[in-house]
Amino acid sequence: MPVRTECGLHLFKEFLSGKWKLMLLFYISEGIIRPGALQKKIAADRRVMTKQLDELLQDGFITKCSYETKIPKVEYQLTPLGKSLLPLIMSLEEWGESNRTVLEAALTGK
Repeated sequence: MPVRTECGLHLFKEFLSGKWKLMLLFYISEGIIRPGALQKKIAADRRVMTKQLDELLQDGFITKCSYETKIPKVEYQLTPLGKSLLPLIMSLEEWGESNRTVLEAALTGK
């Protein structure tokens, strides 16, 4: 299926539609930069989280720094493109907090 590019929202969805991508960007911006710490924070399946981190890396939202130590170490950082999403992510987080009661009621009604 061809990628739809006629609208910015389609482009956004194409690159950031993964279940954990926005959460990963948020927590990396907060200083949680190691894969194990990210997995604990979002409680995601390691395979799914790794795939989404790889996609964010490939698409230029994050960088990956690997350290060749006795126990290999990996850290992630936001790129300027990733940092440009922070105001949007923070607005979404604030919206979620402002509507917490309604949203939680909707979840329990499912």
